[in-house]
Amino acid sequence: MKFEMTRCSQCGSEMLMGATVCPSCGRAQGGSGRPGPYQSGTLLAVVLSAAVLFFFSWMKPAPQVSQIASPPAVTIPAR
Repeated sequence: MKFEMTRCSQCGSEMLMGATVCPSCGRAQGGSGRPGPYQSGTLLAVVLSAAVLFFFSWMKPAPQVSQIASPPAVTIPAR
């Protein structure tokens, strides 16, 4: 069984990847050991772009005056 190791950001001693406290100096570590799969800015940009695309696909342009159908002509029967 092989464990991934990293170094303490304060004293430089080896410690397990993902540890939040260094076993040698006892100081808290700044990161979680591994970066997440997405950065927060990237995720925000994807969500905002999806919202904009949804909004514009939901809105349809108003019909042009030439596209509005006039009511059918009413003819009066002759007697």
